[in-house]
Amino acid sequence: IKTYLENWYTTNMSEYDNLIANTRYCNDTSVFEINQYGAIYYGAYGRLIDNKTPQFTCPNTEKTYGGEYDLKIGLLTADEAAFAGGKYRTSNEDYYLQKMDEYWLGTGSTGDISSMMRAPDLEDSSWVFTISNTYSLSSFWVENKSYHNVIPVINLKSDILYTSGNGTKSSPYVVQP
Repeated sequence: IKTYLENWYTTNMSEYDNLIANTRYCNDTSVFEINQYGAIYYGAYGRLIDNKTPQFTCPNTEKTYGGEYDLKIGLLTADEAAFAGGKYRTSNEDYYLQKMDEYWLGTGSTGDISSMMRAPDLEDSSWVFTISNTYSLSSFWVENKSYHNVIPVINLKSDILYTSGNGTKSSPYVVQP
């Protein structure tokens, strides 16, 4: 998805590159639990489903595919979605993440360690958090990637001025180029 996002950015946002800040995006691969059957429950699963304690910090990880990335574009994390009002398997039509059909978040949920050991790039061994079509925080099998949208996140530089709007859905900010 990182490659997809970077290609989308190049095609759609490169003319605004001077307005967009590099930001630390998180891919949390910390482990909450590995059960006796080899299922991995990642850190966000424990924070958001078991304990209901989202966090804004990105946990340290020893995995080469996890951690923080300094990029111009990324995905919203499941923890950020929870802070915005997302609850696991509980519909919420009153928060700003009510966007469209289902879409991916940038946070792993669960995996199957036995599949990963046999073939580390095997997509069907992983589940990723999503926003569902009922606007709840959900988890979905990566193999079914065509069923979800990708909604990129960017952050504007702190010195950007806006020319109009009040930041609401009906009157979004318009930035000064």
